[in-house]
Parts: sequence; C-alpha cells; structure tokens
Amino acid sequence: MAVEKSIDLTATGATLDEAIQSAVHRAGLTLEGVSSFEVERIEGLVEEGGEVTYKVLVRVSFAIKERIHE
Repeated sequence: MAVEKSIDLTATGATLDEAIQSAVHRAGLTLEGVSSFEVERIEGLVEEGGEVTYKVLVRVSFAIKERIHE
C-alpha cells in the first residue's frame, strides 16, 4: 500500500494554466513520484497598466518510497 505526502506551493503566471503548470513542474524537479495536484486558492495581481497576473496555491501529492536501512 502506497503512502503519499502533500506539500503546498505558490506560483504565478500570465494565465491560470501557466501558474499551475509552473508549480507542478517545479515540484517534479525535486520530488519523485508526483501523482496529483489540487488548486487550493486562486488570486490575481493587477499590475500598472491593468496587466493581470494569476497567483495560485497548489497542493502537490507524491508517493513516499519505502527504503530499508541496514
């Protein structure tokens, strides 16, 4: 039976998809076995000139590997 752990990450992007992809991609660079994600919160930042940037809080889950130490 697999055991999973979850971590929360925040990321920004010009679109929601870009912000979510950024968080999941970054998690995959340092974690093995990333299996799912859940968007916990979506926020928006409005820059000067009206440009919109999305900020997301993403919970990423990954499998914990069993390792036997001698």
